[in-house]
Amino acid sequence: RYEEGERWLLARTAPPPTGTPLGLYDGLAGVAHVLDRLGHRQRALDLIERILAERWQNLSSDLHGGLAGLGLVLGELARTTGESELGDRAAEAADILVRRLAQPLADSPKRRRAGLLRGASGPALFLLRQYERTGEPLLLKAAEVALRRDLDCCMTHPTGSLEVDEGWRTLPYLGDGSAGIGMVLDDYLAQGADSEGEFERARAGILTAATSRFYVQPGLFQGRAGMILHLARTDTPGASKERLAEQIDGLGWFAMDYQGQLAFPGHQMMRLSMDLSTGTAGCLLALGAALDTPDTAHLPFLPPLGRPHIRGSAT
Repeated sequence: RYEEGERWLLARTAPPPTGTPLGLYDGLAGVAHVLDRLGHRQRALDLIERILAERWQNLSSDLHGGLAGLGLVLGELARTTGESELGDRAAEAADILVRRLAQPLADSPKRRRAGLLRGASGPALFLLRQYERTGEPLLLKAAEVALRRDLDCCMTHPTGSLEVDEGWRTLPYLGDGSAGIGMVLDDYLAQGADSEGEFERARAGILTAATSRFYVQPGLFQGRAGMILHLARTDTPGASKERLAEQIDGLGWFAMDYQGQLAFPGHQMMRLSMDLSTGTAGCLLALGAALDTPDTAHLPFLPPLGRPHIRGSAT
């Protein structure tokens, strides 16, 4: 527990500043999720009440700041609090996403965002979690549609690496690249069928993307730490503790001393950063997921699957 941080968070949510975003990774839903995990349940429910008083149904579909992230938080709070209305709102968010996924796409794959945070893989993750709660086949089918949309935005390099194609660059990363798609594919294949082997082939290409020798940055969503998290979690055939160890060793290329402790540079390598997305906290989460620890670290709503383990500590 980090009491100073909790006091800071409680002070700044009583009430939160006007205009604070509503999402999981950019706003009030994420804060509510954290506060509930820390035992501040009433404050978490107060924040959710503020969200539900807004036109939350008009949010984008994505995990970062949209309906997928909010739906995940609503579903989890319904479980932990027993508040049936929260479960109803999570079901409403799922219904909206299913309807959106049933609509034809208006733009070409290369112009769409793809990946865990801002692509269709975030909605797929939420729909999978809803399917686990309800057993409704329509949700599983919609999750499959969402994953196929993200895979349509990918290309395979001659090396076999499957990456998100943005037209002017390709991305293997966890946040906006193929590694994030791979994490949700892992979850889907634990529930759904892959009769033609398309998803398994995609996972194999993503494994290649996650085992490159060089990545420009160390961070979780845009660098090597995200590859470590994916490799620590995936059950893709060919994943191994040796490949995971290579990526952990590679993270050491970026390590820096700060006040006698270990730190990592953030986005664009221009300064040290302590944040989850691009900096030291994200590297710590990835290493916590990869190393044998009593309570395995993971991203929200992406708990560990069967995974390779590495004993000891990174140097």
